[in-house]
Amino acid sequence: MKKTTAILLTAGILLGTAATAYAEDGTGSDSQQTVNAETTADIQVNGTLGADNTDPEATIPEEDSNWINVTVPTKTIFYNTVNDTNISAPAYTILNNSGRPVTVTANGFTADGTNPSLPEDFTLKLDVTGTAQNVATTASTNLISDGTIVSSLNAPLITLANNRNQLQSSDPEAAAVNNTATFTYSGSATALSQINVNYTLNLKFDAVSWN
Repeated sequence: MKKTTAILLTAGILLGTAATAYAEDGTGSDSQQTVNAETTADIQVNGTLGADNTDPEATIPEEDSNWINVTVPTKTIFYNTVNDTNISAPAYTILNNSGRPVTVTANGFTADGTNPSLPEDFTLKLDVTGTAQNVATTASTNLISDGTIVSSLNAPLITLANNRNQLQSSDPEAAAVNNTATFTYSGSATALSQINVNYTLNLKFDAVSWN
């Protein structure tokens, strides 16, 4: 089941290889037959009803979006105070439930409607942390710089292992650790009074091929 693919960020500035796996789905060169001087051909048909994308041996084509099964928050927050310009935020989790590794990309950051005038020194960053064995591809991504949203955001954040801790099909199965990353927000702004702002952070998910 495909999970949430975008995070609604509401922020108050208080600124404050399986035997028949569809990695072998019949499209490879070793799965072709040439019919020569014959009038018929038999083609094997293998189907799966209700394919389970948490099972690494599921018969789902490689890189198909049906492999995506990721849990993310629906809302996140950040804040600071009039006495402290540094922005704080909780730590949030991205969890890959899929039978395939998944690459997570920050694909967009947009204002929801019209926000009030922002401090010119307002900066906001998305900070991602993986594990000791699976570090973030991009540890820190600028979202807002000098009060202006960074345009054309396309930052690969991390590739998460599958739910059996595998980044490649040859990796041994293990208790899932590297299928999780955390993220938070940092930055700073000078606010003389409370300002409420709202943004949407869009995350893109790509299933990684076993091949």
